[in-house]
Amino acid sequence: MKKRGCRGQSQWRWGWLVSFMLVVMADNAAALDFSAERIVKSGKSVVTAHVNAKDDRWRFEFAQPQEGASIIIVRMDRQSSWLILSKRRQYAEVPIVKEHLLAVTETMEGELARELVGDQTLNGYPTELFEVTVFEQGGERRYYQWVTKVQRFPVKTVSKEGSWSEEFQRLIFTEQSPFLFELPRRLDRANPPPQQ
Repeated sequence: MKKRGCRGQSQWRWGWLVSFMLVVMADNAAALDFSAERIVKSGKSVVTAHVNAKDDRWRFEFAQPQEGASIIIVRMDRQSSWLILSKRRQYAEVPIVKEHLLAVTETMEGELARELVGDQTLNGYPTELFEVTVFEQGGERRYYQWVTKVQRFPVKTVSKEGSWSEEFQRLIFTEQSPFLFELPRRLDRANPPPQQ
């Protein structure tokens, strides 16, 4: 009887430990630090930006200014973003819009199905290639997605018809300085503060 009780306690402890480790791994998966060159193609438009990411904070430095900004810092913890207008030495605080969001997990918004196509090395990382079906704009759309095997990061996503793609080149997973995600000093505010 005692032995059976010990085995039950031991199994309970192992079960708790495994559950704890899965939670920690899930938190780490969502909290990736990295830098990369991000290239988004939509029709004939191509937007290139150097990206730094730390947990729920992202910094985009654009080759060609976007919305008048050469840098956009997204702070999910504040639910806002800063558009930095370097030439005017100003910044504007604005709500986060879809264009400022960064997909850092393999699950796509509106995902309905995912099918493994095969393995492939892409941008120096071993990846799994998936065909993903999502519900988007009132219908089903299909994408190809390359996900790194270790970090489970979507290094490249392409619409099946080829009209849209997002790719991270020169991707490096390394700790990012928190100062990259703070507002630089000596900038004037270009818009009034949001109403509380």
